[in-house]
Amino acid sequence: MKLLHATTVPSTLNFLRTQPTHLAAHGIEVVLLSSPGEELERIAEEEGAQALAVPMHRGFSVGADLATLRQLVRILKEVRPDIVHAHTPKAGLLVTLAGRLAGVPLCIYQIHGLRFITASGIQRQILKLTERVATTAAHRVLCVSPSVLALAEEEHVIRRGKGAVIGTGTINGVDLADFDRERFREESVAIRAELRIAHDAPVIGFVGRLAADKGVAALAAAWVRVRREMPGAHLLLVGTPEDNDPVDPAVMVTLEQDPRVHLMGFRADVRPYYAAMSVLTLPSAREGFPQTLLEGSAMGVPTVGSDVPGVSDAVRDGVTGLLFPVHDHEALADSLLTLLHDPARRAALGAAGRRWAVADFDRRIVRERFLRYYLRTAAERRIAAPVLSGAAAAADSVSPLPLLRTS
Repeated sequence: MKLLHATTVPSTLNFLRTQPTHLAAHGIEVVLLSSPGEELERIAEEEGAQALAVPMHRGFSVGADLATLRQLVRILKEVRPDIVHAHTPKAGLLVTLAGRLAGVPLCIYQIHGLRFITASGIQRQILKLTERVATTAAHRVLCVSPSVLALAEEEHVIRRGKGAVIGTGTINGVDLADFDRERFREESVAIRAELRIAHDAPVIGFVGRLAADKGVAALAAAWVRVRREMPGAHLLLVGTPEDNDPVDPAVMVTLEQDPRVHLMGFRADVRPYYAAMSVLTLPSAREGFPQTLLEGSAMGVPTVGSDVPGVSDAVRDGVTGLLFPVHDHEALADSLLTLLHDPARRAALGAAGRRWAVADFDRRIVRERFLRYYLRTAAERRIAAPVLSGAAAAADSVSPLPLLRTS
């Protein structure tokens, strides 16, 4: 059986890390398709998968998109995958349509978030139409979290009953051995020393693109109050500015000029930075299932997130962290200060987050669930597929979570 994963840009393939290798170990050949780039070639080589490069424009262009669609139909007829699994809006639209035109037996589209939620005017209409066409063309539709599935149905992007979520959500879970706070204790101490942060000073962390939709402006506004009420607190931001969704330059200048704000830029390994944090926050306006919050919980860091679809699945309010109304910087400051003033509660929420990650999001179990999903849907479409090994079945039985959740 041959499975083709498709994303618009190569960097998105990082969210599938170790899945192609795992699928290959169970007799499934994997092809990775995305726009050209060294990252595509590198990931495919590391995962032992075939790489296919097809230029795809993230913006809307009828001429360019039709040319890409024709190219994709030709390629899919040549490659002849049994299953196409498309991710991201543009790849979801073009690859799913191409799959149907090329006669691919099973086309899956997975929604990782709904971009139109924070758009307006004609852009919102186009983005929403794109999602509707992709979900209509697909034989099966997956959503990365239960709340995103509910929102997609409410917005009539998915026909009610067609979408599903695998397990509790997430695209790939978290490697619990890699994201273990104890492993990075010395490195976190070194980071604090380098940044001249006292070993016992409270540190608010943010990991992700520095983009408007990520709520950086709300965080900056909340920080004004936090820094005033907690003179020893620091703000640590790991990530690069987003050109397509820029933060107000005045906000960035304010952050850059604050000696207690540390803009770290891109870091290939964010784990030591998680370990240096007291609280991890994501005040985003829209998400699918934020990996950073899941990683923070796995590292035993309490989380504070905006109460929007996607984030609300990654923060168990009052259990692993706190939720606050989106765009409300005063409520964000309240939540941050509540935890910064209460080390015992921070420790309790962090420990609960680690237990939650272990119970529901172990990457080994998530991979098994995707494997079983492919085999099950292949059987439903009468596609010849490898038989699930006893070892794989036993590994899946470790978790009591259902394979699929629907609305």
